[in-house]
Amino acid sequence: MKYLINLLLILLSTQLFSQDKDWIFDRANFYVENDVYSGTDNQYSAGESFTLLYYIPDEDYPIYNLLGYENKESYSYFTFSATSQIFTPSDISQTSIITDDRPYAGWFYTESTMHKAYKDELRSLSLKVGILGPLSGAEHIQNNFHLLIGSPNVNGWDNQLKDEIGINLKYTQKYKLASVSTDYYESSLIPFGSCELGNVAINASVGFNARIGWNIPKDYGVSSIDIGADPGIPIYKEYKNMRLHPWSFSFNLTAATSAVARDIFLDGNTFRDSHHVEKETFVNYYGVGFTLRYKNFVFDFMEIHNSKQFKLQKKPHNVGTLIVSWLF
Repeated sequence: MKYLINLLLILLSTQLFSQDKDWIFDRANFYVENDVYSGTDNQYSAGESFTLLYYIPDEDYPIYNLLGYENKESYSYFTFSATSQIFTPSDISQTSIITDDRPYAGWFYTESTMHKAYKDELRSLSLKVGILGPLSGAEHIQNNFHLLIGSPNVNGWDNQLKDEIGINLKYTQKYKLASVSTDYYESSLIPFGSCELGNVAINASVGFNARIGWNIPKDYGVSSIDIGADPGIPIYKEYKNMRLHPWSFSFNLTAATSAVARDIFLDGNTFRDSHHVEKETFVNYYGVGFTLRYKNFVFDFMEIHNSKQFKLQKKPHNVGTLIVSWLF
């Protein structure tokens, strides 16, 4: 019930904002992540997120210039989301702490993000606020789902991280560095960098997204929840032209590296003693997938391959992400 209440509060807040400033509802995204695509049920085990994207045609307040230069043509967007993530060790049958594997952890949070988009550049500033520990409801979500699909019960949730309010601020910078268009195909390359600060995570990342296909989406891309849940911020004028054609398709590639100073899901609780493991300072990932759009409906799938995230991790871990979107 508390998840429904949180989601309703987010939806209510977006409606209040949109009525006050006449915002335009542009896109809704639903994300489902699970490592079942790789035949496992551990590490980053599952995630779900729901995101609403609004375009702001009338930028009356100075806050809309926080991320942009006033002398450049730009477009402002806001996104609001509710997200749940679940992390478990490899052996979910044991009831005791597994000292050489990651802690059990659940993380439920809401996120508000301001975006400033230019023809060849995007800047985003987001605030995450949520709860870790038993109050996140991760134990009940996972075990009820396992009951539904006939999988074994997950027995070690008594050892999960303790309740803690999580607050994180994140800044992301993207560039549209290259774009090729012919009669037969289109391609784009979008390098990016980000930094995150808070009690949940402290890190900095650099990477790129690349696409090749036909009438490819004219936006700054979507991504998995675990690496940012990018919502597909439009490159405004090109985006309008792209939607004149009913079909879009692209093959997608993403890769990045992160320098990690803090990861609460490995380091343990901030102010209380809890299970923890020694994390890796540098983490790499790459992902492959595709995007298919027909008119207002968009379907994305990607598989993310992660390097080892902590010292005693036995092997890298892969997660599949499915994103269903509706364009307004």
